Amino acid sequence: MIRLLGMMSIAAATVAGTPTLAQHSQMGGMAMPGMQGMQNMGPAQKELSAAMDRMNQAMMQGMMDPDPAKAWMKSMAAHHRGAIEMSQIIMRHTKNAEVLAEARKTVDDNQRALAGLQAKMR
Repeated sequence: MIRLLGMMSIAAATVAGTPTLAQHSQMGGMAMPGMQGMQNMGPAQKELSAAMDRMNQAMMQGMMDPDPAKAWMKSMAAHHRGAIEMSQIIMRHTKNAEVLAEARKTVDDNQRALAGLQAKMR
């Protein structure tokens, strides 16, 4: 399991460091280092990349609250929503039992954490 999580972390870091499709279109199709991999992305990677973009945007928007405590809570809520969405995406795209179990656990854990944050933000 630890090895699997390590591989997932490496994969996430690799995807996070790669310009997304939205960024590519904003660059007018300009070739950039690492862009070759964008053309080889499968449906799961494209969905995960788009979900990560949405999560990052929402986290940054949350950080704009002038109250640092509220900014942190809003940003973390966006982070939990992103983790839920990305887990649901991978659950649609894999049959790997270990990954499915981890994704289900991630959804459950993040739904609880998100509910807790939302209760505190009221």
